[in-house]
Order: sequence, then structure tokens, then C-alpha cells
Amino acid sequence: MRGLLPGVLAIATGLFAAEVKQVIRVDSGTEFLTSDSQRVRLLGIEAPEIYQAGGDICRDVLEKYVLGRKVRLESDGQDADDKGRLLRCVFVGDTLVNAALVHKGFASVKLPEEGLKYGDSLQKLEQTAARVGKGLWPFDVFAPPSFTVPEQYLADTSDVDPWLETVSWDETDKYYGRLVRVVGTVVATYKSDKVFIMNFHQDYRRHFKAVVFAGDLEKFPPYPEDFYKKRLVRVTGIIKEYQNAPEMIINDPGQIEILE
Repeated sequence: MRGLLPGVLAIATGLFAAEVKQVIRVDSGTEFLTSDSQRVRLLGIEAPEIYQAGGDICRDVLEKYVLGRKVRLESDGQDADDKGRLLRCVFVGDTLVNAALVHKGFASVKLPEEGLKYGDSLQKLEQTAARVGKGLWPFDVFAPPSFTVPEQYLADTSDVDPWLETVSWDETDKYYGRLVRVVGTVVATYKSDKVFIMNFHQDYRRHFKAVVFAGDLEKFPPYPEDFYKKRLVRVTGIIKEYQNAPEMIINDPGQIEILE
């Protein structure tokens, strides 16, 4: 994962005293040992124990992030648990490992009663990972989180605009050059350094797609390829023909409304 999850670094970096440690052993999906014999437990998340279903996979994923590397440990509230393990936010470079594991679906969120500075970000990542079935979520390893969609991305049912026609995604080839609303389920997504694409059919070369170019992506939710995947949406814009297929260029997240 490139860099830190958007919004988390700004909250965490610089607020807490940091320690730099070398990781010599990973014991589970949330715990490791450092070269000075400190046991560290990743704060705000949980994963199956090594003897439980999925536990060995979660440990292996954490190993890939931290084993043999120098990590930066940052506290947030409680210093240690009743087993003497340091409770820490763990950074490798600019990557917050706690959040990365949740994002990839190999950890769930368990916040302390007093909460965490980045707790909201972790919960949003968990909701998305669970909804799209990332990592271990399809195997009922974790308890399902409650799902909420930020209000700004929901469709405004009071905004009817009777002059603006609403069409199904599979009819868009009849509306080239017209401003319309298109309704459909995002069945697949693609993201590169240059573009983010929402596909409404698995045969993306022949069917409608919505396209966001890199210059506009900073306006959109973090990890839009996960956020919009498998959602029923309504997108508003002009239908254009590109390589014999209909597409719509999206410049602003307000053009994409989540229906369910």
C-alpha cells in the first residue's frame, strides 16, 4: 500500500512520542517481539489467534509488513495491557500497519472505551472491507460491522429534476452527447496512477463505464475502488463514445449518488 491511509497520518503523526524498534518475531496477526524483548500489540484492532481459523494467515500478512524491519511505535492512551504488551500504533515508513491490516481484510476493529484519535478512519475501512469481501471477510471470521454511508454520498430523494432523464446503464448507447442520470450497480472497479474506472458490466470494453481522471481523485473518498464497488449508484453527466462503448467522465463526487 502506497503511503498512509488518507486522513490517518495527519491525525497520528507528531501527536505522540515515537519509539523506533527492530522486529525479530511475529507471534500473531496483532502481536510481535522487538530486538529489546518488548512485546507489542497493535492498538485498536484484533485478529484470530494463531490456533483459530485464519490466524496463521493474519500472522503471515503482518510478517510481510514488519518482520526484520525497523518500525515506529506511537502510543495513544493506554500504555500496556494486562499481559505487559505495549499497545501501539505501528508505522513502517509512512504506512500505519494497524490501518493497512483492516483495509486488506486481515483484521477487524476493536476500539477501547475511550476511543482512538483515528478510530473513525479504522471503522470506515472495516465497513468497506467487509462489504466488498476483502481478505477473510467472506469466511465469517469477524463479526460484521454496522454499515453507514456518509450522508454527502447518499442520493438526495428530494432532488427530482424532472427535466433530467434517468436511464439504465445498459441503455446508455442510445444517449450519446446527452446529459442524463444513469442508474446501475458497479460490478467491478479499476484504479491506476492515471485513472479510476467504475464498470457496470464485466465486459468493460463493450459496456458503459464511469471514469475519473487522477487530477480529480483527491476530491473523492479514500480508496474509491473499494468505496463504490458493488454499490447501486446514480451517476450524472454527459454520455460520450470511447472506443465504440459509452462512458461518462466524472469530475466531482457529487455526480455519483449511492442508492443502496
